[in-house]
Amino acid sequence: MKPTISSEVFFSNSTTDTSVFFIPGNPGLVEYYHLFLSLLSSQLQDACSIYGCSLGGFIERTRLYSLEEQIGYVEGCLEKFIASRGAKKTKVILIGHSVGSYIAMEIIRRHHEKNTAEKNNNDISFEIIGGTMLFPTVMEIADSPSGRKLTSLLFIPKLPSLANFLSRVLTSLLPAPLLRWTVQRVTGMPEPALQTTLSFLRSRQGVEQALYMAADEMKTITTDKWTDEIWGIQGPIELFFYFGRDDHWVAEETREKIMQSRGRHDDGPTMVVCEEGLPHAFCISRSFSSFFLSSFLYKLSIRE
Repeated sequence: MKPTISSEVFFSNSTTDTSVFFIPGNPGLVEYYHLFLSLLSSQLQDACSIYGCSLGGFIERTRLYSLEEQIGYVEGCLEKFIASRGAKKTKVILIGHSVGSYIAMEIIRRHHEKNTAEKNNNDISFEIIGGTMLFPTVMEIADSPSGRKLTSLLFIPKLPSLANFLSRVLTSLLPAPLLRWTVQRVTGMPEPALQTTLSFLRSRQGVEQALYMAADEMKTITTDKWTDEIWGIQGPIELFFYFGRDDHWVAEETREKIMQSRGRHDDGPTMVVCEEGLPHAFCISRSFSSFFLSSFLYKLSIRE
């Protein structure tokens, strides 16, 4: 059984020139964020349209995507979405969750470099005006508690393909009610995230893609790769970083390093540490999603 959707568009007002483009974390299924995006859409009403895409390799059995290839894949999805909006120049706000934040920062960098190289080109079809990074894994992910655990497992030969094989076997052998009960007991996930996880475990290469990409994240997400312009310190892009306290994918030392080096500028990104106990996977919970949106929706900087 495949995940129920690969992408979802919420058009509150198809005539608006502002769009939110959402980039998921890993596993890269936008279905995990259906609840969050639905709540966001209802609160924004006609202020903008919202689009989210799953990452490459999670829905269809194709090749496996590295992190760098995912950036190109998502960039292509963004360009296709902008093209579908017609000739009107679109203002884009990127929202990234977890590694989706790293992908968002890289898309901002690529877009900035393209604009700089083609500064006299009036055919550029969209402008990135803001970015919201939720529980962002943008530096030193291997130093996080979960990063250290994953790194210790990567010595197992062909871990991604082995885990994918075992997942396919277990989901084939266990009766559906028992499988659902087991996954719910292990993960504690509510609906609809539980159904998405069951679909993910049954997919042809979802588990393999998730671990293949995660292994690449450990090697790629290391030091700060971006200039002041990309961080919004010397440019027009408004960035908002929302960190978790005791986030198992972001080391406390890494978070403090980012905030000290990038969050202390008056004209730089706004950075907040959650003190209300929201977990890394807050988006699968209605109460956690509602709390975040009621507290920080204004940080999206929707412009008329």
